[in-house]
Amino acid sequence: MIAPILFFYNLAWAAALPFLRRHPRLGPGWAERTLESGPAGPFDLWIQAASGGEAQLVNMIIEQLALMVKPGRPITVLATATTPQGVDSLAKAAKTRPTAPVEVSVAHFPFDQPSLMARAFARYAPRLAVVVETELWPAFLVTARRRQVPVLLVNGRMSEKSHRSYRRFAAFFRHYGPQAIRAISPADAARFQSVCGRADIAVMNNIKFDRITPPALAPAATPIRSLLPAASPMVLLGSVRREEEELLLPTVTTLLTQRPDIVVALFPKHIERAEAWCRLLADQGLRAVRRSLAEGPQPPGSVIVWDIFGELAGAYALAAATFVGGSLLPLGGQNFLEPLVFGLRPIIGPYWKNFAWVGRDIVHCGLVSEVADAGALTASLLAALDEDSPRDLVAARVHDFFRPRQGGTRQACQLILDNLHPPRGTSP
Repeated sequence: MIAPILFFYNLAWAAALPFLRRHPRLGPGWAERTLESGPAGPFDLWIQAASGGEAQLVNMIIEQLALMVKPGRPITVLATATTPQGVDSLAKAAKTRPTAPVEVSVAHFPFDQPSLMARAFARYAPRLAVVVETELWPAFLVTARRRQVPVLLVNGRMSEKSHRSYRRFAAFFRHYGPQAIRAISPADAARFQSVCGRADIAVMNNIKFDRITPPALAPAATPIRSLLPAASPMVLLGSVRREEEELLLPTVTTLLTQRPDIVVALFPKHIERAEAWCRLLADQGLRAVRRSLAEGPQPPGSVIVWDIFGELAGAYALAAATFVGGSLLPLGGQNFLEPLVFGLRPIIGPYWKNFAWVGRDIVHCGLVSEVADAGALTASLLAALDEDSPRDLVAARVHDFFRPRQGGTRQACQLILDNLHPPRGTSP
């Protein structure tokens, strides 16, 4: 039954390819996507990431593999990604990483046209294939099964919406799905089980938790300190999205009215909005200065609007209270974990699906405060200014919260190595 389906699937790809060449996301790397060029195998491992976020996880896996590979047993790795951002992340990491004992080649993931995928497996000749998170292309899976290449899925996640879609093709995935799946939660594992059936499915720690490390920048080292008057607390509004500007303008005004002793640090998500923010604040009669033009300590009651990159972490290290944007409206949310490593408890809005993998326990335990709207945000920021929460105690709580959730990178690497070098008497 699969042969006629693949025949028509192949025809559909053939018809689509001329149009895809002009696609802004799929056009780059065309020669590698169509196998006109690119690295050649054989490779021990082919590991695939969808985009930039998954590529960061692949880089972490490769770095951990280098620490775990036994002496005298080097491995060759083909790392691929679907988007240019993902390929760029993989390539940059490969350039700065020692080649031994893990030698890495980077390429764009081929189009899933069955004829192309057959050529890809012949060209790359992998012994093992690994997919990070969830990107299950049918021709990739069928070709791997036909060539007896085991496929593993690590850091697997499947939302309720995705589950409804995948469940329609459960018969296919039960026959051609990954041989082993490691999901990031029991709920995700249950969804994979209902779709893939017979696969070896278990729960692992989310690799993303391994990215949460102690700060590399000590508060004393940041140049931001020179902009702050000695006795003025700083309130930081971080990664503010354009859509949130009108909501947050009254918050800034109220903060400075009720606490004229503070300085507000405003970090737009896109720095080109800095000048627009300065105009909005000036219209409210507030003193605002762009970071690039600020010299020396700014007077209490000022707003510093950031228009340069690279100083947000240092600002978190000095802030007395902070809001992390992208969360007052359904925009996905921005990274609210970064202030935590500095012992600063962030305040966020109700929309943070991009970081839903962290889980609501982080709110329930009080490390993150969630507010319903901008009005509640203003009240929470004012209350945070009056709190006495020693940073070292908050940082210790953060460590205790994340420590049992870390280790997923090592778990994924152990699964990979067990399949590449199975113990005697077992089969991969």
